[in-house]
Amino acid sequence: MNASTTTTPIRSIDSGDFYYEYHGHKVRHLETLLPVLRESSDRLIWLAGDSSLDNKYWFVDKRRCIQPAVGAYQTVLSPPESVPDIAYWMNAKLLEQNTSNTARTSVINTAVEATTLNERTRALRPQDTFLRDHIQPNDILIVSVGGNDVAMAPCVCTICAILGLLCCLPQSCTENGGTCGSCPMDDYCCGCGCSLASCACGFPPCLGYLRHLFGTRTQQYIRRLTSQQVPHKILVCMIYFPDENPHSPSWAGGTLAALGYDHNPGKLQALIRKAFVQATSTIQIPGAQVIPVPLYEVLDGQHSQDYVARVEPSPLGGEKMASLLLHMIDHSNDAATTTSAALLSSKPPDASYMGDR
Repeated sequence: MNASTTTTPIRSIDSGDFYYEYHGHKVRHLETLLPVLRESSDRLIWLAGDSSLDNKYWFVDKRRCIQPAVGAYQTVLSPPESVPDIAYWMNAKLLEQNTSNTARTSVINTAVEATTLNERTRALRPQDTFLRDHIQPNDILIVSVGGNDVAMAPCVCTICAILGLLCCLPQSCTENGGTCGSCPMDDYCCGCGCSLASCACGFPPCLGYLRHLFGTRTQQYIRRLTSQQVPHKILVCMIYFPDENPHSPSWAGGTLAALGYDHNPGKLQALIRKAFVQATSTIQIPGAQVIPVPLYEVLDGQHSQDYVARVEPSPLGGEKMASLLLHMIDHSNDAATTTSAALLSSKPPDASYMGDR
């Protein structure tokens, strides 16, 4: 065969190995996947953070959930099968709406299950580093992180701040309280440095701690992710409400009970809403349009079928999240940032995204 017509064969990835990995996707798999996605796409959507975006492992053993792979994943995965995680649903919906007038877009997941902001303070995860080294200006970044810093591996000062808001004060203090800022630096003392000092910027004081965790520390993480190339758009998510059903089995059941969620879910939900307005919506990244996304608008804790183990998105919950994220991308304006007030007044996803769900 003439050398000019020779093509490099695509290396395949065992689909079971790809989806059964607990901590995100292996970097060697991402290295195989990325050039195939680049070749077939005009831009990529990158997922980063924790299991709120990397939900594949929680239902990977349910064979009835397996779906045919879509897009470029069909040529890489062997057999061409996918677990219906959030990345799958976004790719499937993007394929459905693809026309000659829209940019060809694919989604790649570099989020990592069971990880925290605190562990990324001094060093990024390998998947984060892969994202940092390969993201391009025309791409889109979606980040959801921080929930595990409260639910799974909280620092001592984080425990004190959250319990102070949920157990020592009435809900009205959270709803009517506010912050005037937070320390602009990350916390290298496991939440007991700048995070603790930020209590002076809030009333009640613990709100300042919350703003530093979900605002400043999340912003610093995103800046490290985009230190080489700043993508056109960055979606920063606030965590969804956990499943309100106390009888659903969950690894986080003890934590939710300790937070009073089993008997009064509204109190933690009010705190999540406040964190979205006071922290997530204040994040700014120079050169990018930052879009705050309240995931609790679609996963509101009312429908147990949206969850696995009360705190992980199920296939149905992941599909709802995918619809919301694509809606926010398509309906964002061209301003440098999107304010929380504008976001909260925007319309929810229409029927073309949400169907009859």
